[in-house]
Amino acid sequence: MLNELVKRLGSAKADRRGAARVRKRYAMSWLKEGAPVSGVGLEISEKGVLFASREAPAARSVDVVLELGAAQVHARLKTARQGTLERDGAHWALIAAVFEGIAADDWDAVVRFCRNRGSLPNRAAEELEAKSHEDDDAYRLLPLRIQERVVAELVAAGRLGRNADPKNPLLRITSCTPRGEDAYELQIHSRHVDDEIVEFDSTLTVDEGGNVQLKR
Repeated sequence: MLNELVKRLGSAKADRRGAARVRKRYAMSWLKEGAPVSGVGLEISEKGVLFASREAPAARSVDVVLELGAAQVHARLKTARQGTLERDGAHWALIAAVFEGIAADDWDAVVRFCRNRGSLPNRAAEELEAKSHEDDDAYRLLPLRIQERVVAELVAAGRLGRNADPKNPLLRITSCTPRGEDAYELQIHSRHVDDEIVEFDSTLTVDEGGNVQLKR
């Protein structure tokens, strides 16, 4: 398992994610007990979204589906601010939220939408998709018990939110290198979302016995 990570992630990659805000309507929905509730996207950036819905989500974290051009993006949002407005005699909830969990390929779709790049055709699109999946799939190569221990270490260090889901956390592995005969070193970029987004670069060691330790 860890050898496969080494093959995929031989060196660190630069973070491509910025924060360009786009004021443009787009279709979207959020999930209430697994059922979609329609909403209207009003703004979007590489950090989060502003949307309106006739019903406000009860929980602070909510799963959404965003229709961004030809791309259907699945993400988990964390509400930062919430308000109400009245239009044409109807009451709407306004929700400003930041991304709490999103797959690498979905994030790239958000970036392309924000930067008005559209879908990349042919070979360029295939290469970008392959690179996007490297970040996302590398973490998913880890057994669930190690994913849980990695997330627990980062949560304890304040480098992930307390409610981070080990199956879809706000992190990506940027490199994996051998350390001795049975240990590996992971370089991980993570985000802690609270009132603002704070980013961290961490180094953890993992041995074949599944022990995980945060080094720095």
